[in-house]
Amino acid sequence: MKLTAPRADATALPPRFALPDRGIHDTAPASSWTDGFLTGNGECGAVLYGEPALEKVILNHHRMVLPNGTRDIAPPDLSGRLEAVRDKSLAGDYAGASRDFADGWELRWTQTYHPAYELRIATPGMRAVRGYARITDFRTGEVTSTWTDSHGTWTRRAFVSRADRVVVHELLPAPGRRIDTTLSIHTDLDDLPAGPSFTTVASVVDGCGFLNLRCAYPAAQGAYGYEGVTRVVASGGTVGAHGPAIVVEGATRLTLLTRLDRYESATDWDSRPLHTQLAALEADYDVLRARHTTVHSELYDRSRLDLDIPEADRRLPTSELIARQNADRNVIDLALLERLYDSGRYLFLSSSGVLPPRLTGVWTGSWSGRWAADFTTDANINLQVAGGNILDLTEAMDGYFALVLDQLDHWRTNARNLYGARGFLAPSRTDGEYGHMLHFNGDDFPGHCWTGGADWMLYPFIEYYEVTGDEAFLRDKLGPALLELALFYEDFLTRTDTDDKAVFVPSFSMENAPGNTGVYLSVNATGDITAGRHALTAAVDAAHALGVEQGDGEGVERWTALLAKLPDYRVNEDGALAEWSWPGLSDHYDHRHVQHLYGAWPLHEINPEERSDLVAPALRALDLRGDQNVSAHGSLHRALAAARLKDGDKVYDNLRKILGNDMLFRSLMTSHNPGLDIYNADAANALPAVLAEALIHSRPGVLEILPALPSQLAKGTITGVRARGRLRVHNLSWDLPAGTADLTVTSDITQDITLISRHGPGPQARTVSLSAGERTEITVRLREVP
Repeated sequence: MKLTAPRADATALPPRFALPDRGIHDTAPASSWTDGFLTGNGECGAVLYGEPALEKVILNHHRMVLPNGTRDIAPPDLSGRLEAVRDKSLAGDYAGASRDFADGWELRWTQTYHPAYELRIATPGMRAVRGYARITDFRTGEVTSTWTDSHGTWTRRAFVSRADRVVVHELLPAPGRRIDTTLSIHTDLDDLPAGPSFTTVASVVDGCGFLNLRCAYPAAQGAYGYEGVTRVVASGGTVGAHGPAIVVEGATRLTLLTRLDRYESATDWDSRPLHTQLAALEADYDVLRARHTTVHSELYDRSRLDLDIPEADRRLPTSELIARQNADRNVIDLALLERLYDSGRYLFLSSSGVLPPRLTGVWTGSWSGRWAADFTTDANINLQVAGGNILDLTEAMDGYFALVLDQLDHWRTNARNLYGARGFLAPSRTDGEYGHMLHFNGDDFPGHCWTGGADWMLYPFIEYYEVTGDEAFLRDKLGPALLELALFYEDFLTRTDTDDKAVFVPSFSMENAPGNTGVYLSVNATGDITAGRHALTAAVDAAHALGVEQGDGEGVERWTALLAKLPDYRVNEDGALAEWSWPGLSDHYDHRHVQHLYGAWPLHEINPEERSDLVAPALRALDLRGDQNVSAHGSLHRALAAARLKDGDKVYDNLRKILGNDMLFRSLMTSHNPGLDIYNADAANALPAVLAEALIHSRPGVLEILPALPSQLAKGTITGVRARGRLRVHNLSWDLPAGTADLTVTSDITQDITLISRHGPGPQARTVSLSAGERTEITVRLREVP
């Protein structure tokens, strides 16, 4: 069957088509999967091209990773080498230390995330259409394609249900028309490797079609395979099985229900569990949609950003917004920025559930995603979840918490095997199936020397507790992890310098090397020191909060004594916070990572009230930092640090690097590098957090408004921000020309907070008394910005 792509006429929208209150639309189908519109439920995802004649839907499942033999491997026992490695490091032989520590070990990559398959929906006769549009409604999670032919308007819509764990499609023909369509499965997606084998079976049971794809992985790799099943329900007409396809003729409505799963053995799928599950679901699109939106919409609607843009700009298709931005790359298009806030929260929510977002969210059309499309833990995943707690999507953080908690035993193995230590050592990357530290070598990636990873990964747990005050979470999850992590530092920090200060050796500032050595293994990476200080402080706080101590009952005293021995940070000869706080190690500025600014973001250690001496050096470090490859995570990590350091110009400049460098696909998914190079969710998911941090900063007892507001955002409103310290900022409205800001705040507990505004003509800070559960309205006078 030969199908001709429709000619899209964007001059008129179909009569049934209405723009969603919050969402995106475009006036042409996607020509590649990277421009497909996206829907997901945190477990499964779908990428939709939107072609009227031949719709292609790439289906994804968060746990589908290609086995490579690593999931049952533990790191080697290298702890016996540690003291000799330390001796060489402290003597300045960094290359020798790096080589000796990892000698005989070959770096292992995580298992690559891959697509399941492509479902194809062929509808012949769509030769020429007009008024084409495809739409993503962020509030419902629906992706719709609609077009008009000579008979009227056709509509195809889909969503992935959070309530029923199923991908739901519906096709409605133009009035008086009937649906004739063929459903088939396509497996030859981008970079399909040799090894996986596929079987497609079509059948009809009780008038419903079932289209079943099974994939078996190579037997030697230790996992069996996966399957997907689509139940085909036609109103009117007939459903038949023709070879490996389902053919529908003469239907007035077509509903498709698809479910995916991964199996460990053939017996798992021989019982046909997915067929049974799908047969039990009612095939009513509206009923299924209502159950889904009860969950999805309530979560999504909690926060909104309004940048006071013309209403007409909110109705522009994404292709036009992107083209307009690309025409003037030096100035951020505020209509696009506002849309990115909405889309970022949508993409984060849609890819967060059983796991947090991967490097590609939950979507991919390729079997060879860069960096295995995994969870890269030294920056990327932390950036992607940066808005989860503070933008009131705490339920969506469950996938992140599960990822970490399920791997703590592997983190213990890492600490024991590599350092002979108790406590935790987190890996620099994981595919979601294991947490062993396998990604390291003695040449250019001593990932096993990154000792700050566990604290870095546990910080969102602390933030969640600060936002919610969830005592059960502290007692059962966070507290025990913090107490155990402190044990690692007790065992690790056994060397001291000439001033009797503890030495972090070996150490690694992710993923950088000192400028004068070129060797990645180092001593006293500032980020590792920050992590150690924070971990020990948090353990002391947790012990007091829980009323317990670890081990022999003297944990708090030991940790407090160890804190007093931690080294100070170093300010280098350029006046910048040094990346290595060790004599003789110079900075290498042209690099994408800024791990040494951990104290500015996500921690709160560096701030004008408590460590004003470090604010200027930290800002100087940002000034001197080169862009290297202008990676998305590098720019937004800088933007988050700049927001904490109260520099709105730097926030704006780093946002402009994303919007002004052709890094937006038509779904508003982002790329890792300029020029749409590498499909990647870092910027998409992190950008709402950047804007939120620029507008509202909080730490327990302190609420600051407009800490790093770019002057270009002269007027606007943000709603639904949760502040650390159990506060809810229901809304913050600002008008710089008028010199006013108004906010409404509720506290879960009765407390006094310090409210800070650095824009005002009067005192920068004042005390505000809040009563539990009562809304408090506050007006702040601002200095007018010229």
